[in-house]
Amino acid sequence: MQDCLYSNTTPKMVVLKCIGDNRFYLEKVVMPAETYWFNAPKDSRVEIWQMAMNGQLLSMRADVSEYAVTEAAREAASEAVQASHIAGQPAAA
Repeated sequence: MQDCLYSNTTPKMVVLKCIGDNRFYLEKVVMPAETYWFNAPKDSRVEIWQMAMNGQLLSMRADVSEYAVTEAAREAASEAVQASHIAGQPAAA
């Protein structure tokens, strides 16, 4: 399994579907401007579906490796989480 990251940069909600071996299946609605962190087998594929007037429309299909989180992205996310925790704590007296 590998960590993956998808950011919905569209103005509409999309459905992320990840399909892999051994009956692996993940489906998640991702809202506009939302970032979704997920785990998936290395040989999976990702599909992004958009809503259309007559149902869902396949917008994009790619290998999961295109969404794999790099070490730099992992460190940046960790720093952002730490910063948000520090900002949310009251100042020491």
